[in-house]
Amino acid sequence: MFKNFDLSKSAKYLFVIAITLLIVTIVIENYITSEKPELRKKEITLTEADSLFRQALRNYDISDKFLGVKKNKKNLADSVYSVKVYSDVPISLLLLELENLFSHTTAEIISNEETVGGKTITKIIIDNKPVLVSEFISDKNISREKGRIGFVVYNIDYSADNSAILNTPEQIIFLLIPSEDSKKFVTKVRSAGKRYSLLLNDEIKDLNYRMNESYPIRRNKKSIENLFKNFPSAAFIVVDDKADLYDSAIKEFLIKELDWRKAFYVKLSRFDSLDSYSSNAESAFGEMIKTMNKNESRIILIDAKNFSDLLPLIPAYRKIGYKFVSATELLK
Repeated sequence: MFKNFDLSKSAKYLFVIAITLLIVTIVIENYITSEKPELRKKEITLTEADSLFRQALRNYDISDKFLGVKKNKKNLADSVYSVKVYSDVPISLLLLELENLFSHTTAEIISNEETVGGKTITKIIIDNKPVLVSEFISDKNISREKGRIGFVVYNIDYSADNSAILNTPEQIIFLLIPSEDSKKFVTKVRSAGKRYSLLLNDEIKDLNYRMNESYPIRRNKKSIENLFKNFPSAAFIVVDDKADLYDSAIKEFLIKELDWRKAFYVKLSRFDSLDSYSSNAESAFGEMIKTMNKNESRIILIDAKNFSDLLPLIPAYRKIGYKFVSATELLK
């Protein structure tokens, strides 16, 4: 059976295989454990450092009028910036903004809080020398008078992946037209820790919830009962005051039923529709922001797609003082 078996050749083959595996192992280990080269940080000048410093202030809506200079008559290079900080802006957030803006540079930032919640001294160091020194002083007498904004999101595509808007930290309220699909979506909304409201308009197709002046009172009453039975946790109810439903003989019946059940309801016209500004969500929101008065509150009605496009912009508006709250807070 082993008549033609060549032991010497087999040994050579095994030796070659062993050497090959060893080489492959060494290559793989070197590839996995080799440290990736760090991105080379940029060396910057005093002028560039000053520009980044001012950018950090602008990002929190701190204008040059709150920026003073304490001059050292003996050595102007030792002059110190004095920055008044809004009472609603934690100095720690400003320091974090500086760290982020300077992260790609060789500059080093050192901060020292002299008084808790009061004054913080910050030094920007280049080549081991402090080139820019500033003192941040929290001023209780100044605050940003920006408005408050709440989002009501409608026109949700239930067949799409809505995880981005479901998992957003923003306190949005979903506006749903009663149906079997929206009933299923409510489960996802509640699991994500969000809230929803119901829209009563002419687009209700599901006969379990549809109302019409031509229907018998008993039939319309059953639709109302189904609404409260299948959507018991709705934050509020929105009645489309431009719909035929609201302009028909059933209006009185509907309002009476809602009042009897002590339901919290509002007219759709109470909301500020983003669609009325322009087609692009970013431009439309920018236009709307410009029209807001000091400390004004608005509830923005926005479709799900446009809200997804707007999400990345919200942090920048929050930095400069706009407050994003739940629409329920603004309806109180």
